[in-house]
Amino acid sequence: MNLSLRARLFFAQAIAVIVALAAVTLLAAQEQRAWLVERNAEALERIARIAVRDLPGEWSRTSGDATECARSIGGALGLRVTLIAEDGRVLGDSDVPREALDAVENHRDRAEVAAALAGRTGHAVRRSHTLGVEFLYVARPAGVREVAVLRVAEPLVEIAALRASLLRLSLVAAAFALLLTLALAFWIAGRHAARVRELERVAARVGRGESAARAPERPADELGRLGRALNEMAAEMRSRLEALARERDERERILAHLRDGVALIDEAGRVLHVNHGLVTLLGLALPAAPGTPFAEFARLPELDDLLHRARDEGRTLESDLRAWTPQARLLHATVTPLGDGGRDPLLLVVHDLTEIEAVNRMREDFVANVSHELRTPLTSLRGYAETLLEGGLDDAEHREGFVRVMRDQAVRLEALLEDVLALAELEQPGARLRVERIDLRALIERQVAGMKPRAERAGLTLAIEPGAPLLALADRARLEQVIANLLDNALKYTERGGVTVAAGAAGPLAWCEVRDSGPGIPPEDQPRIFERFYRVDKARSREKGGTGLGLSIVKHIVQLHGGSVSVASVPGEGSTFRFEIPRGAETMAVTPG
Repeated sequence: MNLSLRARLFFAQAIAVIVALAAVTLLAAQEQRAWLVERNAEALERIARIAVRDLPGEWSRTSGDATECARSIGGALGLRVTLIAEDGRVLGDSDVPREALDAVENHRDRAEVAAALAGRTGHAVRRSHTLGVEFLYVARPAGVREVAVLRVAEPLVEIAALRASLLRLSLVAAAFALLLTLALAFWIAGRHAARVRELERVAARVGRGESAARAPERPADELGRLGRALNEMAAEMRSRLEALARERDERERILAHLRDGVALIDEAGRVLHVNHGLVTLLGLALPAAPGTPFAEFARLPELDDLLHRARDEGRTLESDLRAWTPQARLLHATVTPLGDGGRDPLLLVVHDLTEIEAVNRMREDFVANVSHELRTPLTSLRGYAETLLEGGLDDAEHREGFVRVMRDQAVRLEALLEDVLALAELEQPGARLRVERIDLRALIERQVAGMKPRAERAGLTLAIEPGAPLLALADRARLEQVIANLLDNALKYTERGGVTVAAGAAGPLAWCEVRDSGPGIPPEDQPRIFERFYRVDKARSREKGGTGLGLSIVKHIVQLHGGSVSVASVPGEGSTFRFEIPRGAETMAVTPG
């Protein structure tokens, strides 16, 4: 049977109280009996002293008959009187017939008689062998003729009755005290049990993570000190939990913002943790819940095979693989066992190589395009030079034309190299602008004025729409290059009509548009015209002397300013190139000019 704490405390205190009261009552009863015996012994001693004083008269009156003398004194006193000779023989006894005296044993060795024979008053309590009754005996020296000792005795019946009355009173008092004590013990046990239950509730609240839970610390006894210790433990636990939560949140933020995919997989191949980077790389909508089999989450057999091999071999393995997600990706996966045995978790790190692959492919295409673009003018130069060396110098009619072609090819080669160097400079990670306060409209007007003679020679109009000054913080030389490239591109591919330039402000942005009336750009080519060496009409572009890098340079310069460039074109109706840049310097990496 499981008892409550209150019941156990109450029963323990009740048992202790009952034992204590029983012991006290028993000791009190013994002390009461001893006190009663002592008081009666003192009374009998006084009576014995009087009886010894009156003994000679009684002895004479009874003509020396010891038995009659003892009966006479005993009748007068209401006590048992015994007269004892010096050798211990009983001469007379008020309660023993004369004819039975010979059967009475010698009293010399009785404690009270021995004391009286030694000249002192002696007393003792014992059961009489002659009468079979418990008596209180008091003996005094007599010294009257042959009577050496006079002993008086009183049966303990009255003492027993008085003792029983006192014992009943003691028991009633003990019972009353017991009831009061048990009631007090029950209340105290309830108080202690309530305090313990309160500590239990606080401990449960602390276990549930309630930060406001506090245990009572008063009164400052053992339970109060336990409450203080519980509060200190709760505060320390909260501090440690907060530190762990901060570490967890920091780790989660780091993992959440990693572009690399990270997953922790247990020994059974189930997901313990996965970050959003891996979800993105695998083209999934939601992260896997803990406990999800990784094979069902990823659905990449190559990746699952890599995990199995890393676990079986117990070492780090790496592999490149293709993920056919909504966007095809090249991934590099690294699997590391986190332990020495085959039952330890695996750490999977997936790095996206798609952009690196695209950059490498772009670099290869760029090298190929540069090589191709350089080969054409170099071939022309070599061909015409060999023609001149093989006799063309003597051909007065054609040699000047040969030299002009060589010059044009050299100019084209120079322009190509300049554009390549300019683009390489813009694509450097540390490329910076030399920013200053400029009037964008004035800069456009100067470029338009410089291009007007070329437009007039081609029979085209070149105009700028009027407007107020347009102030901006920008790199003057870079923006001049942007406007020059856009105007050159427009004039180059416009055969009739003209080119119009407009500029203005839209909130924090400054914008510029170059509109031409040329043949326009097909919709399928518009997304790619800002790529390096991309041409809509390759043969015509080469005839016009274009390098294929002008619009790419425009895009890089505008992006370096924190802006954007776009094209709107309808085939047969012309094209509009527009760029926008911030008027302030908040979004630009600035190097003072």
